Amino acid sequence: MHYTVKTVLFSLFSTVAFNVMANDHQHQEMVNTAPAAQQQVINATGVVQAVDSDNNKITIHHDPIPTVGWPAMTMRFTRTPDTQFTTVKPGDKVAFSFVQQGNLSLLRDIHTRQ
Repeated sequence: MHYTVKTVLFSLFSTVAFNVMANDHQHQEMVNTAPAAQQQVINATGVVQAVDSDNNKITIHHDPIPTVGWPAMTMRFTRTPDTQFTTVKPGDKVAFSFVQQGNLSLLRDIHTRQ
């Protein structure tokens, strides 16, 4: 009886350990490939609704973006140290490009347009 309990416990722990190792291995591959897929540069046009300089955010009501299947909507975009920009203010018509990183829309560049 004692031998049977040891065998069952050993089998149980071996199966769990194998599954954990296999799961970790699969996730490592996904982490390495995901950022490259998220780096698509998206170009758009719209109208600045608000500028929050303290938090590096610009709210833009953008036109439809067919490349990603988005309808026109208002979104907050994050300015980064790498963002190329001219000073914009609410009401300015702008052309801009950005990349999606998770829930963040990171501005690559933004400038006023006619």
